[in-house]
Amino acid sequence: MPTLPLLADPAAYRPCIQNLLTDGDSARDYWLTLFEHHVETLAKLTICGQSLLETAEWPAFHADYRAGLTALRKQPDLRGRLTVLELTKYRDEKLHSHGYVDPFFDLKTRENALALRQLPSLLAELDAVPPEQVSETLARGLFAGNLFDMGSKAVVSEFEAGTFDFLAARSRVRGRPWPVDDLDTWTRGVTRRHAPYRHCLFFVDNAGPDIVLGVIPFVRDLLQRGTRVALAANSAPALNDITAVELLPLLQAICGMDAAIERAIQDSRLVVVPSGCKSPLIDLTELTPECCEAARGCDLLVLEGMGRAIESNYDARFTVDTLKIALIKDRMVADILGVSLFDPIWKFEPTA
Repeated sequence: MPTLPLLADPAAYRPCIQNLLTDGDSARDYWLTLFEHHVETLAKLTICGQSLLETAEWPAFHADYRAGLTALRKQPDLRGRLTVLELTKYRDEKLHSHGYVDPFFDLKTRENALALRQLPSLLAELDAVPPEQVSETLARGLFAGNLFDMGSKAVVSEFEAGTFDFLAARSRVRGRPWPVDDLDTWTRGVTRRHAPYRHCLFFVDNAGPDIVLGVIPFVRDLLQRGTRVALAANSAPALNDITAVELLPLLQAICGMDAAIERAIQDSRLVVVPSGCKSPLIDLTELTPECCEAARGCDLLVLEGMGRAIESNYDARFTVDTLKIALIKDRMVADILGVSLFDPIWKFEPTA
């Protein structure tokens, strides 16, 4: 598959910040244990009103899945390499082999609907925000929306119960300065440039409040500044990540709520491309031709979410200005970065 042409040094590129074959037994044990326990989250998911635990396929899946992880404990190089990305691929392979193509579909559908109901009032609120406060308000919205991550045991219960409150979550985002806080540099660049960014390639993350209430307002601001935006979404389901096939009708629904988004779609200034990704993390050497074509003429790259911006690609360097945005929702990832759980990361890497 094609490699993202925006990588500054493709030969030196490594997708993941950890190599679980070489980074020590404790790191490998942490992630294998996390993936063993994540099966409990999967068991509670519902398909057509029935939990996965109650389906006929569950016992065979559960035994097969746990047996594979046990084998990896005994022989970590069984798959040739071992990273968090490889473990997510393993989990999805097992789900698919037992007939679970998209076990998070019902949850994504519910959270999309809840978020859409909140979007018009949120956009009206943002339109009334003083110009000097817009950038931070949008950033805090991105962090609040990025909480919707069913791969994080720290936040699963809130979404299982259907009790997530976006505005409350935004108000709880930690105050600045954040541990990695390039927001002021970003704000000066995006508001004081002699010309706006021409074209942005934005790798999106989760469905629900993440894409609808976090990403869409941020993208809308870019569009209003004159930037074209290509949203790169998963080609296949993984956890509660939005897929390209799901994102297209979601944007059509938003068109009826906001004229700026509607005009951008009509003028092809806002488009969706399948990334080629089938995981919550992304290897930028395994993209679709459409995604790489969307990078042509790009002068801004955005990687959003802990999987795409931190667990993979945090060390990667690019030939264009790059934003890496995420809320840290895993203890091991927090330890690697030297930050705390739920700390916001706003890393802006300008080329000049």
